[in-house]
Amino acid sequence: MNARAELRQRGMAVIAALLVVVAASALATSVVERQGVLANILVTERDRAQAAWLLQGGLDWSRVVLLMDARNSPTTRLDGIWARPIIGLPVGTAEDPNRALFSGQMEDEQSKYNLRNLAEGGRIDPGEVQALESLLQWLDIDPALAEVMARRVAAAQFTESGPPRAVGLRGIDDLRMLEGFTPRIIDTLQPFITVLPAATPVNANTASAEVLGAVVGKLGLAGARELVVQRDRGLWFTNRADFVNRVRSKEKDAGQRISVNSNWFRVTGEVTVGATLVGMRALLHRGNQGLASVRWVTY
Repeated sequence: MNARAELRQRGMAVIAALLVVVAASALATSVVERQGVLANILVTERDRAQAAWLLQGGLDWSRVVLLMDARNSPTTRLDGIWARPIIGLPVGTAEDPNRALFSGQMEDEQSKYNLRNLAEGGRIDPGEVQALESLLQWLDIDPALAEVMARRVAAAQFTESGPPRAVGLRGIDDLRMLEGFTPRIIDTLQPFITVLPAATPVNANTASAEVLGAVVGKLGLAGARELVVQRDRGLWFTNRADFVNRVRSKEKDAGQRISVNSNWFRVTGEVTVGATLVGMRALLHRGNQGLASVRWVTY
């Protein structure tokens, strides 16, 4: 009995030792896994920080490009250096330049209809509403939504009687909160409508036919398309008078809502560092000396 008991005790001791080994192995595996997860998190955060730093460099590049464009030409045109996108530019280290890739482009926000033009001092401008109604109709969107947008813009302005009654729109995406605006409508409006801090004219050298036809009243969509075809062949507008002369037979006051240069630009960019992708959007305002300031930026 003593021998059997001794064997049994030895067997239990072996089993206990094995259990300790298994537990220790499981604990070690857990620690290694956690260290691996932590290491991945640290690498990802490092890559995100590097990408954000590179995107800031892309923003500075945009400001330099706008300054060069202002010095090289008194007009803002689609053949300007600002309009050339950058795709997959290696911006990594000298040892591994392809580890980080930058892509970015600028859009002329004055090529679009500015919703800020719809009202001033809380008072809706009927002429601007009519122009926006025409644009919506050509985009196959209910023209009645122009009045909805105008009321929203007016409500966000200071008036003689008091402060704004609503928060101002920052971008087209904010229209989602208004009745009647579906994701499809928002996507359709993106290339044609903008929201800027101040009222602006439309740049005839960069605007689409739909926007030009809407803001120049009797020019119409057909006339605007013909004008845009000529423009894009290289017949750029040199000044407002040049634009008026080309459309004089259609609209005697065609130049009131038109310009040939722009001061507002939207910058979009993204940087890929390893497996990490970080995007950026920013709004730039170019001053009289050609220097551009950042009005807002999101990552």
